[in-house]
Amino acid sequence: MDAVDDTVQFSGMDWPIWNRSHTAGFFAGPCSVRTRDDGRAYQTQIEGGPALDPQVAVDLMKAHWEEKGYTIGNVFDDGNPATGIQLNARTSTGVRLQFSPTPHVSFIKVVSACTLDPNARKKTT
Repeated sequence: MDAVDDTVQFSGMDWPIWNRSHTAGFFAGPCSVRTRDDGRAYQTQIEGGPALDPQVAVDLMKAHWEEKGYTIGNVFDDGNPATGIQLNARTSTGVRLQFSPTPHVSFIKVVSACTLDPNARKKTT
């Protein structure tokens, strides 16, 4: 929640459906800690407004995430303005973030670290 909230706030973009206290619908997908699919990782994706300049938005977010100590992963840019640019990063606690601004709509996706906590098998309400 903190990583998404920080990304939303720093982006300066409009994210009308984001409400950090609303956790309904987070998906707890399988992941591996010790054996195949023995854990769960919560994930969600939110949709926001357009980025005036997706490249500038990515460059600024990349610098912000680096300043926070996040490890920057792959950056995908197929040159198509409709699909925009996809910036990936990982926090020191294993949270994976994806920031994808486009001139039409933007996305933030987050996947938590993998956990063996049995409560993570439950769907959020």
